[in-house]
Amino acid sequence: MTPRPLTRFMLGVLIYFPIIFLLWYLTAAWHLAPITMLSQAILQLVSPDALMWLKLDGHNLIVAANFSQAADGSIVTPALNGDALGFQINPLVYSYGLPLLVSLLLATPTQHKLSKIAMGLALILPTELFSMVFSVLKTLTFNVGSTFIAQQSLSQTGVDAIALGYQVGMLLLPMIAPLVIWVGLNREFMTQLAPQLEYAFKG
Repeated sequence: MTPRPLTRFMLGVLIYFPIIFLLWYLTAAWHLAPITMLSQAILQLVSPDALMWLKLDGHNLIVAANFSQAADGSIVTPALNGDALGFQINPLVYSYGLPLLVSLLLATPTQHKLSKIAMGLALILPTELFSMVFSVLKTLTFNVGSTFIAQQSLSQTGVDAIALGYQVGMLLLPMIAPLVIWVGLNREFMTQLAPQLEYAFKG
């Protein structure tokens, strides 16, 4: 096996990634919209009375929490006179796996690229959803603090689970998920590069 296919693939990734990354950044409000709607539905289910709404402002996620700051500085719930606490999150910091995955798929010398891209996007959506849900839960847990924890009757284990989920969604999934999905959708190409993997895929 000559190194040419691998070299061509790596050059393809280097060419495609800046282009796809720019498109991903410019269309953030579009591709983040379904993630935002699903995240709001999930959060209102798992943490009732805590979240008022999620909205996108460009590529920033605005979180309106059902809490207010009282005159004495304490945080109370429900929000007083509609004066809800608001937080801003940048979801692009955990959704960059999408342009990476698309770049990998476009650079791979294989057939049916469009169908594989469609499958890849469907597979990476749950990882972005996981990351957004836990980023909001982390914000409510540690920025709102004890009032949210008491409202939701969270134990220390629950707080630790939210912190762990946030770390996984921020640090691990954006890097690992696109690579795992790409390998799964391109087994034939992987066995060309490393024939010994054929037995692992068959197993």
